[in-house]
Amino acid sequence: MRKIITDLPTALVDAGEAIDHLITTDLNLRGAIHFLYQHARKKSTLPLALAAALGLAETVDEQEAVLIATGWLDRPHISLEIAETDGPPGAVVLGFAVHQAFHAVPIFIVEETLVSRMASLVEAIGLKVLSPEAALQAASSSAPIQSASVLSFPADVEEADRSARELVDRYKPSAVITVEKGGMNDSGAICTSRGDDTGEHQAKADFLVRTALHDGIPTIGIGDGGNEIGMGRIQEAIREGLPFGEVIAPATRTDHLVPATVSNWGAYGVAACLALLTRRREVFHDVETEERILRRCVDAGLIDGITGYVREGVDGLPRCVHAGVVAMLSELIETALSKLRGAES
Repeated sequence: MRKIITDLPTALVDAGEAIDHLITTDLNLRGAIHFLYQHARKKSTLPLALAAALGLAETVDEQEAVLIATGWLDRPHISLEIAETDGPPGAVVLGFAVHQAFHAVPIFIVEETLVSRMASLVEAIGLKVLSPEAALQAASSSAPIQSASVLSFPADVEEADRSARELVDRYKPSAVITVEKGGMNDSGAICTSRGDDTGEHQAKADFLVRTALHDGIPTIGIGDGGNEIGMGRIQEAIREGLPFGEVIAPATRTDHLVPATVSNWGAYGVAACLALLTRRREVFHDVETEERILRRCVDAGLIDGITGYVREGVDGLPRCVHAGVVAMLSELIETALSKLRGAES
């Protein structure tokens, strides 16, 4: 376990505030993000993306596994082959950042129908997809092998509970993260933001988070609609303040909750904060990589969950907007790093 970080520089906290502000700008006018952020922020003394990044910096060490669950089957009553562009890109960016920052091994957890498509996105960011055992072995190789793994996770409740225990026992992760992963409500249903129960075929990653919490493993939940794993941290507020809140409010909380306008952006915000904490710009990806990942989403047949098109867009916003967010985060990182280095010299 890493040393707990205290006495944060003002420039770092200010940068964290700016990152939170950027990733919660309601560009698609869905109307929920300000409500979610307001209530989540009441639970934290620090900017939320920074707090989550600090949680990782304090616990993740070299050659350790970090489990990252993502993937949302969209309209599963029509086909289990339909899935969204929100979630997987953010997961691979954050997994890459954890690998770059700490030389940890990201293991991505998705539905069976998404395994090959997720593997394609992982390799688009530059990590070689191997079995978990091989990826962990590669982390200690004398020759550089930058790798990750992708595993499926069950939708059946009993199987999910059992698989969660097996995964945690086998790979001993130093953190468990969820990005745009549907959360079970108190009745066990996983609902869309419109209150439709689509949980029958969704991987029940709630059990992975609950197992981690039981074992004292740090957890992070990232979401944008109030119906994702981690939002249990503000469950009562969601029940009372959002449309269909009584139905969509998840029961599963996480140690850290990062709401964002687009869940991918929440993951990008945490990755940007990791770049600041490690003082290494290369921990965060760039515009070219963002565009490559979004092109790979199209190649994989993922849809924009708002428009329903197979396009290089996410949540109703085109590629140029997501590339612009990455560009602005990159500029913010450069500016903040300059200030931090000046103050530390």
